[in-house]
Amino acid sequence: MDVCQILAFMLLGAFLGAAGQCLRVIVGLKKGNDKVEKDVQLKDWFDSKQFLISIIIGSVAGVLGAISLYGEALDKQLLITLMAIGYAGTDFIEGFIKKSVPNK
Repeated sequence: MDVCQILAFMLLGAFLGAAGQCLRVIVGLKKGNDKVEKDVQLKDWFDSKQFLISIIIGSVAGVLGAISLYGEALDKQLLITLMAIGYAGTDFIEGFIKKSVPNK
């Protein structure tokens, strides 16, 4: 087991987790765009800070998924799984944070 391989696999997990979260953002942008009136611009309802935080959370979820899946054969199914972990893991982590951290 080489440390460089482990780090590379974790970086792959971070990248694919972020990519999975980007898919989630695209779905959210589509839904948000459908809800707003036609004269409202994206910058009026899109929060770039929340976007960046969600991408970071997706990366963390991808790293955690990569750690749990380390040693599996690197194939298409594993790559899709890591993206799905970023997509769904972000929902889980954000939900946990909202329940655990009190609002100020």
